[in-house]
Amino acid sequence: MLKMISPADLADRDGQSKLVVVDVRMPFDYFGGRVPGSINYPGELMFEDCNVIPPESSVVFVCNDGEQSRIVATRARAEGYDDVAVLAGGIDAWLDADLPVETIADGNMQI
Repeated sequence: MLKMISPADLADRDGQSKLVVVDVRMPFDYFGGRVPGSINYPGELMFEDCNVIPPESSVVFVCNDGEQSRIVATRARAEGYDDVAVLAGGIDAWLDADLPVETIADGNMQI
């Protein structure tokens, strides 16, 4: 079973050294508004780049509403990632919780 994490819980974990937030949306959505510090790997692209994210990392996947993230998180578990979670409700829930977002204007262009 996949672990779900609420927007508030993810915001509280911000800054943990092993935490990697992966936004699986298309780049134009990612650059329009994202969880601060997240990186962008649309769909399952992170699995095409070997060793991009160390398997010992805690990984939280984000999409629009949580559905696409579940697919990618399931694949991540199959690829050897043990500490995997999905942002419950996706970026929509993050925005509804009135949590901060970054955009392309913020200059943080992590792809």
